[in-house]
Amino acid sequence: MQKLWAAFFGVVLGAIFLLCVVSPFVGWWMPQNVSSFGGDVDNLFYIILYITGGAFVLTEVLLVWFMWRYARKEGRKAVFVHGNHRLELFWTIATGAILIYIAFAQVNVWERIKYQGLMPQPDQIVTVTARQWEWRLRYPADVTKTDAEGRAWAEAPEVDDVRIQNELHTWKGAKVRIYLKTQDVIHSFGLPNLRLMQDALPGKTIPMWFSATEANTEWDAINFRCTEPDDPAQRWEIACKELCGGGHYRMRGRLYVHADQADFEHWLHDHGKAQDSHEPEKIPSAGGTPVASAGS
Repeated sequence: MQKLWAAFFGVVLGAIFLLCVVSPFVGWWMPQNVSSFGGDVDNLFYIILYITGGAFVLTEVLLVWFMWRYARKEGRKAVFVHGNHRLELFWTIATGAILIYIAFAQVNVWERIKYQGLMPQPDQIVTVTARQWEWRLRYPADVTKTDAEGRAWAEAPEVDDVRIQNELHTWKGAKVRIYLKTQDVIHSFGLPNLRLMQDALPGKTIPMWFSATEANTEWDAINFRCTEPDDPAQRWEIACKELCGGGHYRMRGRLYVHADQADFEHWLHDHGKAQDSHEPEKIPSAGGTPVASAGS
């Protein structure tokens, strides 16, 4: 009977392993990468996946084999084993070596993404302010602010800033600098397609950057909306990745990457005019649904 249980666990674990193997080929895998540094992040993911996955598979194979090999047998007593110091020393050293390797493998990617001194001069700046339960974004009317000007602007809003909720707009190839804040609790600003995530902490303004390598929209000035891609994989999400209260599940937004700077500036100019019309209830979101201005 115990050997049947061993066989059952072996079949279940084997099926799970096969699902993991086939998932990339049937679309059950990571979202599309559209970030300039996304390939490096994915490489780190795969390194860690192969190490931990290999250890997991080996452990489960040994577990099932032991369940089968040492199933209870009438008249056979279990043997007490105190331990094997050489084996324990080996796996301790091996685990330490793996962790040191991962630390050195990731440091260049980490500093490229996170170190403020290594962030490139921005082509575009935007502030993102988290609150329960939405993202409020503020764009300067002057797109070409420098890094130093952007830091000052992030703390001192200007009268002609363009404000919008839950939509991050940029253009393909732009080096975007985001200044991240929160008005209440801790949130986490997540852009899965850009392989980027950053916690928003009360009382802090945290810079982050990215550059998108693909476009997914263009501005339709006649209908006052951004075009929607036919492929659902091209609809890129902004998600809060920190449990922030009862409405956490609905704290979502969209990333819109325009084909070029001219198309982005056309969108920015039109939204600025609509915002200045003092009729915020008539300003639609990029999808065409009327929303209130973030400044209202």
